[in-house]
Amino acid sequence: MKLKKLLEHDFIQEFQSVLITEFEKELFRASLRNYCSHGNPLRFHNFAFAMRELVLHVIDRRAPNDKVVKASWYEVESEKFEVTRRQKLKFCAQGYLADAYLDVYDLEEVNDSIKEFLKKFNFFNKYTHITEKHFRPCPNKFYADMKYITQLSQEVIEEMALLENYVVNRVEGYIQDEIFDKVVNNFPDELSILASNVIIEETHPEKLEIVAIGEYKVVINVLGTVYVSQEYGKGEDFVAMSNNYPFTVTLDVSVSDPSDIGLDDEDIKVDTSSWFE
Repeated sequence: MKLKKLLEHDFIQEFQSVLITEFEKELFRASLRNYCSHGNPLRFHNFAFAMRELVLHVIDRRAPNDKVVKASWYEVESEKFEVTRRQKLKFCAQGYLADAYLDVYDLEEVNDSIKEFLKKFNFFNKYTHITEKHFRPCPNKFYADMKYITQLSQEVIEEMALLENYVVNRVEGYIQDEIFDKVVNNFPDELSILASNVIIEETHPEKLEIVAIGEYKVVINVLGTVYVSQEYGKGEDFVAMSNNYPFTVTLDVSVSDPSDIGLDDEDIKVDTSSWFE
């Protein structure tokens, strides 16, 4: 089968969609060129080896050694490698986040997922090793195995993103109540521009989202609504109006200690533009 025709197959196009960098896309096409080298009995083995390197490159892109070693959970666990593949996958899952952000169940879930990932990754060994039994080309089997390798490679790459999403969602759930309380208890009295007297009736945080996980801090956005009573005039001229306004909060939390929450008044922004329209 020629490369042009092979590139039209759905499973090939689906795999290309999970690749990010130009190098990854070029390496995949080069892998397919190996497969399409008819007459070379090693064409399938060369393809499998190149695909193995492609998956490793994706892992290295998501978890480079110089970042992994800066994670608070990192410790040397191999005399041969500064960073093990298990640690790279752990970084893909939780980045710099300390284990304190996860409970025992979630840490077990992450570790089990990594074990399963490594088990799946070992499937490459079956195809990259050259034996007399698999040396002679069989076009139908080569195609079936090529498709299997491509689809399984896509699966393991997508599982890295799924595991990261799992960790982020769980962490957001764990820290939400404490951060919501922090926002409510530190809400500024900055609505006085709306009336002579503004009474904050209720502050209602509604959504929390982790927007970045850095080496030292986790950046978090909180969206919510503040309900107020705006009072005007005195005596017979007294008027009270109920209103509500959306607010946003951007705050930092220590990447190593989820209880270390940094929140200042200026971090809370109330959108009162609707009152002046």
